[in-house]
Amino acid sequence: MNEINFVFRLLKRIFIIGLLVGGGWLYFNDAQVQATANQTAWNVRDRIAKLIGRDDTSSNDNSNLHLNDTNNGSSKSDQEPTTEQQTSTQTSIPSTGRWATNQATVYVNTNNAQLDAATNTAIQSWNQTGAFTFKPVNNQSKADIVVTTMNRSDSNAAGLTKTSSNSLTRRFMHATVYLNTYYLTDPSYGYSQERIVNTAEHELGHAIGLDHTNAVSVMQPAGSFYTIQPDDVQAVQKLYTNNK
Repeated sequence: MNEINFVFRLLKRIFIIGLLVGGGWLYFNDAQVQATANQTAWNVRDRIAKLIGRDDTSSNDNSNLHLNDTNNGSSKSDQEPTTEQQTSTQTSIPSTGRWATNQATVYVNTNNAQLDAATNTAIQSWNQTGAFTFKPVNNQSKADIVVTTMNRSDSNAAGLTKTSSNSLTRRFMHATVYLNTYYLTDPSYGYSQERIVNTAEHELGHAIGLDHTNAVSVMQPAGSFYTIQPDDVQAVQKLYTNNK
């Protein structure tokens, strides 16, 4: 009987080790499995964060924050890109991470018709490049990326993107884009619909994995003067071609 129990325990351990090894191999070699596992982990993390009342707009928590469109407390209508911002010729590729594949689900919930329209236009603009595909969903819990708003006068940014990534694979698990209504919907700051669209394109660029650049690019730190440029498309293509 003792020998039978020993064999049973041994087989059980071998089975568990096999599951762990097999699961690990699938995770690191199958992008779809990796994306599903990351999304599940994020949903659990998000529910825990809500239970303890954590505010995602103020907590970094091993995530990456991207700010754009510095306002400095003054009207933006008279500001133009500086000469320095036009000297570089290449959009920078980030060291922060990227998605497992060049597509992600997105849920738009700004509760503002103007910002919803701008965000949807920005999504279409990125999708038309063919470099990355945003897939709109109607259920926030199924979204890799959530676009929402903040109303913060204490921030000098018209937009903010927070990404959470797997520390081992550096693959994004979730991203939240915040559009700052304090600046974007106040006429005194001079944001036309075109500039709001550019701001949304900029923040979605961060959600894809792009960093700021001084090039003529949607990813300029100012964030609203340019739409998506050919160099931006090439940067995304390079980002998702390398290190598959």
